[in-house]
Amino acid sequence: MNIKYTQGFKEQAVQKALTRGSTNLKTLVQELNVGYSTLQKWIRDYKTVNSDTDKRQRPKDWTREEQLQAIIDTSAMDENQRNQYCRKKGLFAHHIDAWRQNFLQTEKVPSTLNKAELRTLKEEIASLQKEIRRKDKALAETAALLVLQKKFQALLEGQEK
Repeated sequence: MNIKYTQGFKEQAVQKALTRGSTNLKTLVQELNVGYSTLQKWIRDYKTVNSDTDKRQRPKDWTREEQLQAIIDTSAMDENQRNQYCRKKGLFAHHIDAWRQNFLQTEKVPSTLNKAELRTLKEEIASLQKEIRRKDKALAETAALLVLQKKFQALLEGQEK
């Protein structure tokens, strides 16, 4: 049985195989419902055609500025335009979605602080925390002495009767 796959499907399968991370190829083949040797052939063909392509096209190699630009570029596109953009750039739509979520969830760190100022602030925080622990111990000791003093006074009043 000879199944015909569209060029778009082949490209997406190859991109998924090349950016699969820790997933092994056999798992991916089962997921895509494609023959193992077929996918290997597609990957070989892709690499020979695109041997001169820049390795920076891999999604994990994009800088934050490039990721942001891709998010901005695709923000007003419909699904078909976005998919064309992604194919052209060697991405999947889920990469752009993940980058968008990453940008939304990133904590805002003041960019005006340099390393020396940040170190100074961390040292100040550590010293303040140390002082708080010392004062908590002193407060606990004072509370214990007050309780003991009250008990002693209660004992003395009990003996006077």
